[in-house]
Amino acid sequence: MDLQGLPVLLVEDEPDSRELLSVVLELCGSRVAAAASVDEALHRLDAAAPAVIVSDLSMPGKDGFQLLRALRNAGNHAPAVAVTGHAYERDRALAAGFAVFLTKPVEPDVLCSTVAALAPRS
Repeated sequence: MDLQGLPVLLVEDEPDSRELLSVVLELCGSRVAAAASVDEALHRLDAAAPAVIVSDLSMPGKDGFQLLRALRNAGNHAPAVAVTGHAYERDRALAAGFAVFLTKPVEPDVLCSTVAALAPRS
């Protein structure tokens, strides 16, 4: 699957998961801006100009729900994918405005096809 340089903001506090998800998305052709925290993601938002956001929900400090609220308050309405090991968060994540909910471990083809489906059409 070729995401053709699609800019993706990936927010994941766990270094190994962040690296794995970044590599998967890059192998599918996207340009990934990876952040280890909500604050780092918000700081990189303008430079990253993401078409799609992929975020963990459970992070120390601010969580994925706070990230999504901050993005929407800042006027960023890029579709967001919630990625977490906590399946019980599904309804809450979708109600909060995440377009898609994926549980870890995420299959690479599922991640890429999900991001592709959410990508804006030009």
